[in-house]
Amino acid sequence: MGALLIAAIPVATIYVIEAFTAPSPILRIVLRTTPVLPVAVWTLWFDRSRPFEERQPTIRLGGRLVLLVLILAFAVAVLGIGLNWLYDPNRVI
Repeated sequence: MGALLIAAIPVATIYVIEAFTAPSPILRIVLRTTPVLPVAVWTLWFDRSRPFEERQPTIRLGGRLVLLVLILAFAVAVLGIGLNWLYDPNRVI
């Protein structure tokens, strides 16, 4: 386990550097917002206090999918476009 974490440190370092220095603004936005997806999926589907748990299965699935899209849209707005606007001197996008 420790060896895996030690091996993951350089990969994570390169990932973060690329998320802020990649030449394409779209690539920077995607790299910054991608880590939000597993956390959102875990929170909406696997956490003990899942939303819509008492509802019918179709409403539960629809509600979770809508929440997932809203969470990712918020992440793109704040982490992607917001940080891109702050740190990109040319204000691309």
